[in-house]
Amino acid sequence: MCGHVFIYNKKGKVDKNLLEEMNQKIHHRGPDDTGYFVKDNVGFGFKRLSIIDLAHGHQPFNKKERTIIFNGEIYNHESLREDLIKKGYEFSTGSDTEVLLTSYIENGKNAVKDLRGMFAFVIYDETTNTIFGARDHFGIKPLYYTENEDYIAFSSEYKALMPIVKDKSVDNKSLQNYLSFQYVPNYKTMMESIKKVPNGTCFTIENNKIKFEKYFEANFTNKREVTKEDVYNILNDSVKHHMISNVEVGTFLSGGIDSTIIASLASKINPKIKSFSVGFEVDGYNELKVAKKTADALNIENIQIRVTQKDYIKALPQVIYNLDDPLADPSCVGIYFLSKEARKHVTVVLSGEGADEFFAGYNIYKEYNSVKPFLGLPSGMNRALNKIFAKMPELRGKNYLLRATTPLEKRYIGNAKIFENKEVKNIIHSYDENNTYSNLLKPLYADCKKKNYDYVTTMQDIDINTWLEGDILLKGDKMSMASSIELRVPFLDKEVFEVAKNLRLDQKISSKNTKVLLREAFKDIVPPHMVEKKKLGFPTPIRVWLKDDLGKYVRNVINTSKTDDIINKEYAINLLDEHIRGDKDNSRKVWTIFVFCLWHQIFIEGISVDSL
Repeated sequence: MCGHVFIYNKKGKVDKNLLEEMNQKIHHRGPDDTGYFVKDNVGFGFKRLSIIDLAHGHQPFNKKERTIIFNGEIYNHESLREDLIKKGYEFSTGSDTEVLLTSYIENGKNAVKDLRGMFAFVIYDETTNTIFGARDHFGIKPLYYTENEDYIAFSSEYKALMPIVKDKSVDNKSLQNYLSFQYVPNYKTMMESIKKVPNGTCFTIENNKIKFEKYFEANFTNKREVTKEDVYNILNDSVKHHMISNVEVGTFLSGGIDSTIIASLASKINPKIKSFSVGFEVDGYNELKVAKKTADALNIENIQIRVTQKDYIKALPQVIYNLDDPLADPSCVGIYFLSKEARKHVTVVLSGEGADEFFAGYNIYKEYNSVKPFLGLPSGMNRALNKIFAKMPELRGKNYLLRATTPLEKRYIGNAKIFENKEVKNIIHSYDENNTYSNLLKPLYADCKKKNYDYVTTMQDIDINTWLEGDILLKGDKMSMASSIELRVPFLDKEVFEVAKNLRLDQKISSKNTKVLLREAFKDIVPPHMVEKKKLGFPTPIRVWLKDDLGKYVRNVINTSKTDDIINKEYAINLLDEHIRGDKDNSRKVWTIFVFCLWHQIFIEGISVDSL
């Protein structure tokens, strides 16, 4: 929907020129309109992508001495509006922005609990001289902040905060974690001075101090029986709400079940909906045929693009710049091109993110079936067996035995793990023994144990609180907004979660597949070839291309980046050489180091994207 900047000056009035400089850095998020509000020590900057109430959605928006900047969509704004009208409120626009602000006027900070949608907003309340803001339940919309002796500032992207950031140094602890997670976890960023507002969190600023408060937690409960009809009905309802728009809505369509479900439901609402698919010109990394088969079965248009190695390399600096923080997920580039193509046809796209976390879709969740025999053993026996298995020669099955006898909390850090702690120690010069991934995740695992979650639900909880926000939603928002297109995710709806949180274990995984009840609910709706199709993720051929021109580009970036005092470049290049020789598949490890080095060149060294 947009991008915004907020400045709170602790020592004096806001400089309008500074605000404009910051706001201009996020022009791509909202090219349709620009707005400012400055009063004493408070300043708002806004860039609008027009979606709802095209004529009257200008921001910052003011009502009854309150001013708001808001990024996102409130899908239940019409019902909220009706309730507020019954209470005597009047409305001058048809925008969800005015509904959100009016709801705050009526309910204060409790307004966030009634919102159904994706949002990141800041409100200046002149009646109390306070600032109030919040980020949505699951972290769909980004919100960064920084604080120093002069300012507290927030923005949709942290590049907009850079003009007031005094300490532009790399956070070594974040780098250490990034190398394992492939993104910076724990709501930090690679910049020591910039952090994220956590999902499901609101905040207030009063008397130069900021205070955060959690208003939502994704708790699994299993308190009621869930049927396939429940799943179908709530997702159908969510897609209907997510298609509310005054501009054309399209849908992404991969070779997976999640986007197929969304496309199937959306096509019933709009039979002329356009679908968009991307593939790579390498055998085994292209699901365009499956996507076309699905689109034909649904009788909807399918617009396809193919990305070459040359395209991929050329786009990398722009992709990293638009991500803000380093994210070593190779699929980012594919989504970047997909969004670029979709923007030629539509302004809003639907996508299937969130289904795997809510309905247990990752293949690794099936690991429970294979390690189950070891779960009932005493912990001491498992430790002893683990030591024995560790001394075994490198035979087939050894890795399984080691995993089965290692506690989940000691090894599972989310859907992706790149470097083990001992490997990270070889890469960075400032390694902190207390900053291991298991220590970082201790509070989450303790919370899961307290809630008596089973094995699979624990994995889901870890992913929702790390991988989902840190990787999936980061790339979705940043890659779509780079092309001024709004990405909507119907699975990631609080009402959908109210159903999904009650699934039994057997409704999540079986010995054969994942997302058991979700597949059952839509087996008569989606094309037959998709019902039992196993998850492939988003296949990207960096493994192949790193042995070709991409490898040359990666080598040059690592060698020329001014990161010698941060990372062991010799170790990094050796990983690349091993991969090129075919000794090991080091593609994801090399990629993780490379992305950091390219990010460093752009954000720390200040090299322009066009010259990289």
